[in-house]
Amino acid sequence: MNTNRSMKVKAKAIFRPQHEGFVNTIYVNLYNETKEFVEDQNGAITLLRSYRGPHVSPIKLKPHCFSPLHISHLLQQSISHTRFCQDLGEKIAHNCAYLSGLPLIFEMFVVVELTQEVLITLPSASVAVPSKAASSDVLQRLVEEQKVESIDLEEEKKTCSICMENFNSESSSGNIIRMPNCLHLFHQSCIFEWLKLRNSCPLCRRVPYEEIS
Repeated sequence: MNTNRSMKVKAKAIFRPQHEGFVNTIYVNLYNETKEFVEDQNGAITLLRSYRGPHVSPIKLKPHCFSPLHISHLLQQSISHTRFCQDLGEKIAHNCAYLSGLPLIFEMFVVVELTQEVLITLPSASVAVPSKAASSDVLQRLVEEQKVESIDLEEEKKTCSICMENFNSESSSGNIIRMPNCLHLFHQSCIFEWLKLRNSCPLCRRVPYEEIS
């Protein structure tokens, strides 16, 4: 599994009157998006799903200077990832550079778009790779026959192989499906998203149920 992360920063400044008690203030709004792709043994890449992360309250900074180091230190009071704060501090400082020499008070609104792209490379398999989607009968049969409870799982099997989230985490929701032939485990919502594209397990390519033509 390969992961690529990127960051885009947009900033807009609004000038405020000095005599009304304003001080230079920076508001940082963070938005997270994750895109999950699957690459099969033939090199074909399919977008599995895309979703936004949880809402994060804006971060309010009141810098006394506009050096990248100072802004980075302010960010670290709210964000624990040091390297991320350093990179973001440099970008914010760059946007503030043209303002630092002006005898003006401003509020700057910074929008940070964080994108994480996860590529899951499927192992080669000797089984045939179905190209059609699973039928509604297959999905219904999985719900009726293959649902399991997280409490019944062994510790090493408590993570969905698609979204990589623990089945017991607060952000994890929905039923768990154990594929009938290979026993791989997925959230029902995750595996059904995949089966609507191809009627096979995304990890080993085994067909859950043989369908009669």
